[in-house]
Amino acid sequence: MSTLAQPLTHYKITLRRSAIALPESFKATLVSLGIHRRMQTVYHPHTPECAGKILKVKELVEVENVPAAAVRTKTEQRRERKASKGYRVIGSTFA
Repeated sequence: MSTLAQPLTHYKITLRRSAIALPESFKATLVSLGIHRRMQTVYHPHTPECAGKILKVKELVEVENVPAAAVRTKTEQRRERKASKGYRVIGSTFA
């Protein structure tokens, strides 16, 4: 491992399958992880509690190990998804 590589300290958890027809315990586990809808991504630090929750719903989620620098807040994720304006104002005749 090189000195530039950062240690993997967080789980990036994305819900890929719906939990509609599953028991309440699976739905409660997803809620405790902070996941409410499909394709939603959340980040959690590596802890035994989080690992156990992931193992319970492992068929529904996709998990990646990421460094702390790759962790995004909800606001940052929303900003990254937002499309650019698609135009640029060069000059105005009203100025």
